[in-house]
Amino acid sequence: MRIKRASKNIKYSTITYLLKLALQFAVRLVFVRSLPLEYLGINGLFTNLLAMLSLAELGLGPAIGYSLYKPLAEKDTETIKALMRLFQKAYTCIGVLIIGAGLCLVPWLRWFIKGSTVADIDWFYIIFLLNTGISYFYSYKRNLLIADQKQYINSIYQSIGQIVLAVLQIISLLIYPSYWLYVILMLLVTVSENYAAAKKADKVYPYLQEKNVRSLDRGTKNTIVRNTKAMIVHKIGGMAVFSTANLILAKFVGLVAVGLYSNYSLILGAANSFASQFFSSITAGIGNLIALESDKKKAEIFKVTEFMVAWQAMIVGCGFYVLFNVLIELWIGKQFLFDDAIMTWLIINFYLMYMRKAVLTFRDASGLYWEDRYKPLAEAVVNLVASIYLTIHYGVIGVIWGGIISTLLICFWVEPYVLFRNSIEIKLKDYFKDYFKYAVVTLLTAIFSKWLYNKLFSEVTVINFILGVILCLIISNSVWISVFRKREEMAYLRNIAREKFGMRFL
Repeated sequence: MRIKRASKNIKYSTITYLLKLALQFAVRLVFVRSLPLEYLGINGLFTNLLAMLSLAELGLGPAIGYSLYKPLAEKDTETIKALMRLFQKAYTCIGVLIIGAGLCLVPWLRWFIKGSTVADIDWFYIIFLLNTGISYFYSYKRNLLIADQKQYINSIYQSIGQIVLAVLQIISLLIYPSYWLYVILMLLVTVSENYAAAKKADKVYPYLQEKNVRSLDRGTKNTIVRNTKAMIVHKIGGMAVFSTANLILAKFVGLVAVGLYSNYSLILGAANSFASQFFSSITAGIGNLIALESDKKKAEIFKVTEFMVAWQAMIVGCGFYVLFNVLIELWIGKQFLFDDAIMTWLIINFYLMYMRKAVLTFRDASGLYWEDRYKPLAEAVVNLVASIYLTIHYGVIGVIWGGIISTLLICFWVEPYVLFRNSIEIKLKDYFKDYFKYAVVTLLTAIFSKWLYNKLFSEVTVINFILGVILCLIISNSVWISVFRKREEMAYLRNIAREKFGMRFL
């Protein structure tokens, strides 16, 4: 049942996300040709600022979401109702708090920007702020769908909203290129989509409308409070690592650099979000696995998940290494390119972040927020100090180095150590042994793929790009299958493909 639900979630997430992604790239193409580059920098800056304000969420979402796994598995509707009532009260307060705190930042807004001449920037920021804050009034019900392994419903509504928004923004930019209209459409569509998703959740779970809701038991409350305390630290760390790059660039380099960086970030973020669709689709199933299955089964599924993560990281990493700048040039023009050194470090950072996905997915499903509560603070301090210092001295590449340094010094070993000590019975040395095998194969394959592509293709054309994608897919998958064909994880995936998806030829 877990595999069936996960496959359904993955299928819907993949289809809707690819369509949404294509439209996002179309929006960015029209945007950079319709409005000055500084407006693109504003998008990246405000996204980071509001991610910092979202710290007010305090990790309640993951903490309560983890508490939903057991009552959903046991069909304990009374506990589910009590948890969702808590969600509703908490997220309403959080939305109000974010809007209030965000308004207090308005007088200081231009401090974050080096040499900007954009008019009405305060009002643009307020619209972004309302877009973030109002979403909390409805979005809490998404967590129930996700925890109940119904991620596909959330994906459909989310993607429909993004598709509608992309189409309207493209039309508006082509007819009347105004940043005002661009951001107002964002607000209206986001609120409408959240409202529609909440109403769908009410239909799927009609008992959410019942008035008689009992109080949570003391044990559940204590678990939520404990995990929330830990998640506060995780939110601070995550904000410092993932939501400060554009702020640092805007402060020490300028909005134009933010605009260029955001184009690369959009593509990397798209690949990461696509993967997140997959992993969010299986997290609830893994939570069910951890609650019900043996230690041996949990270790087996973790190894398979890590194997899939490394395989995906190799395919995407090789593709980026060979074709990243080619894609940027074909998409929006040669004038938006970073040099090869910056591009390469971006890909290294992406690979290191991607390879954490299996460990983090199992950590979230295990609810191990308290056990590694100090890690995010250490990561945040190292990242901020290194990023600011290196950006001041080396420019854009410095903020990338800062992320790599914090990942290698802190996350690389702490996250698996916490998981294997508290939830999954795997030796840390065995994990790193596999990790380095995967990394070496990926590195050598990427270098060979780049060399072969440069030998075969000298011009930047759409046809050559498509052939390059095919080339990278063939090489990376052929190498991976050849090198790891005898591993137990490969046999497990092959059996799943044959039995669950009808691929008898395997």
